[in-house]
Amino acid sequence: MATVTANLPRPSEIVIVDPEALLDAEDRDVAKQFDPQTGVPRSLRAFVVVKEPRMLVVPHFFSEVECEHLRKLVDGCWMPSLVGQATYSTEEDYRNGNLENAMSKTRTSWSCMMRYAQTSVVERLEHRVASLAGMGTEHLERMNMVRYAPGEIFDEHHDGKFRPVTVFVYLNDLPPDDEGGDTFFPYLGLSFKPRAGTAAMWYNREDGTESEDSRMLHAARGPAKGVKYGVNCFLNCKPMRQIHATGPDYSEQDAAVVEVTQLGDSRAPRAPAEDDGGSAEGEANSPDKEPKLTAFRLCSEPKIIAMPKFLTEEEADHLLGLLSPAGGWPEGPPEAAVHGPFAEGSRTLRLLAFGQTQEVAAVEKRLTGFAGMYAQHLAPLRLVRPSSRVGLNNRGCGPKSAYISLSLEGEVVFFPRLGMRLFLSRGDAILWPNVDWETGVAVEDLRTLRRHVHRPNADVSQPLVGVDAFFHDNPLREQQSSRRFVTDAEINASLTTVVA
Repeated sequence: MATVTANLPRPSEIVIVDPEALLDAEDRDVAKQFDPQTGVPRSLRAFVVVKEPRMLVVPHFFSEVECEHLRKLVDGCWMPSLVGQATYSTEEDYRNGNLENAMSKTRTSWSCMMRYAQTSVVERLEHRVASLAGMGTEHLERMNMVRYAPGEIFDEHHDGKFRPVTVFVYLNDLPPDDEGGDTFFPYLGLSFKPRAGTAAMWYNREDGTESEDSRMLHAARGPAKGVKYGVNCFLNCKPMRQIHATGPDYSEQDAAVVEVTQLGDSRAPRAPAEDDGGSAEGEANSPDKEPKLTAFRLCSEPKIIAMPKFLTEEEADHLLGLLSPAGGWPEGPPEAAVHGPFAEGSRTLRLLAFGQTQEVAAVEKRLTGFAGMYAQHLAPLRLVRPSSRVGLNNRGCGPKSAYISLSLEGEVVFFPRLGMRLFLSRGDAILWPNVDWETGVAVEDLRTLRRHVHRPNADVSQPLVGVDAFFHDNPLREQQSSRRFVTDAEINASLTTVVA
C-alpha cells in the first residue's frame, strides 16, 4: 500500500453507509436470491453513495454461496498481512507500484493471495469485478483475501495511484451488536458497514489525472466481537492477469490412458552405503530412513509428474484414520447436509496440522522432495473428497499442487485440456504446476484443470478420498509462526462464555 499524506480537513460528522438500508424489504429479498444451479445472483443493483469522488455500493454483489466458497478455499492458508513499504527510486517505480512487503503494527489482520481462476467460481467473480470497475480483466490483480479477528486493524492507508480502481467485497455479516469492522474514510466522513456479499468501489486517482486522490485514504477498523472476512480486488494500471491459451477439450474416449502403478515400482530400496555394512533390504525397512522413490514425467508441457506408491498401505490407513476417531472409512455428513450449487465441488474433510503425527510429518517431507520446494512453502495438508466437475477442484493458492489418492479402489483423474486419463491406485501421487514461467512472466496455467471419477466397475457407493497438497509463493509456515492465529471457534466460544 502507498504512503500518502493528506493535509485535508476531517469532517466532524460521520455518515454510516449500511448497504442493507439502501434496499427496501422487497428489494432486499430479491437481492439475496441466486440461481440454485450456478450460485450467481439473480439481480444486481448499484448505488452511488458519493458523487465526488465517485463511490459505489452493490449489495449482494457476491451471492451467499459464492462468499462461502471463497472462504473455504483458503482454509489453513492465512498469513499475517503485510504492508507495501515504498522504496521508490524513480517516479516510474512509484507509478508501477514497486513495493517491498513487510509486517507492520499498522496492519494486524491476516491475508491470503489467491490464484487467478483458482476455481471456475473464482474465474467468473474476476470477470464480474472487472466489469463493475469498467476495466479489462487483464488489469485485475490476484484476489487478496483478508480476515480480521476482534481488534485486528489496518490503519489509514492508500491503495496507490498505480491501482486506478479498488473493489472491496465483504464476505460475511458480523454479529448484530458488533459496531466495529467498518471501512472508514476519514477525509470523506464516510463509514461502510460490512454486509455479506456487498461490494464497495472507489477510484484512487483524481479524476482525469494520474495523481493519487488523497481523499481516498481509508482504514479497516477492527471488529469488536466477530470475525470479518473480505476480499481486496485491485485493478492495476498495467496488465497483470495472463491466462495460458488452451485448445478444445478432449473427450474421455480420445484421451491417452496411463496406469500409474504400472509405470514401475517407485519404492525401490536405496543401495547400502559402502561403509555401513548393511543390506538394501534392511535399510528399506528401517523406520528412520525414507525409501528411494522414482518420479515419472507424464507430460513435459505442462510438467505433470506421477509417483507410484508414494504412500505405503500403512500410511494410507493412518491418514484415513485421522478422519474418524474410531478409524476406518469416513462417512462424513449425510448427503442431505451437502447442498447448494457447489455440492459437487471438492470438499475438505479435515485440515491436518503441520507435523500432526509422525506419519504426517514424513509425508510432508516426502512431498517437498517430490515438488522440489522448501517445506516452509507447504500449506497444511487437506483430506478431501475431490470433485467430478472440471473447475470445481481447488487448484490451491500457490505455484504447484499435488494430489495423493486414498480411495480404496483407486480413481481416475482426467485432464480434459491435456487429453490424459490417469488411473491412480491407492497411495499414488501426481504433481502439476499452476503457473507457467516459460516466458519469464507468470502465466496462469489452466491446462491442468481436472476431474476425479471412480474406476470402471468400482463400487461408486464408496466415496473418493485423497490428499490435497498446496505449495505457496511465500514461506507460509514461517510467517504463520510469527503470530498466533485465533480461530473462529475460539472467538465464538468466547462470545458464548460472555453471553452465559
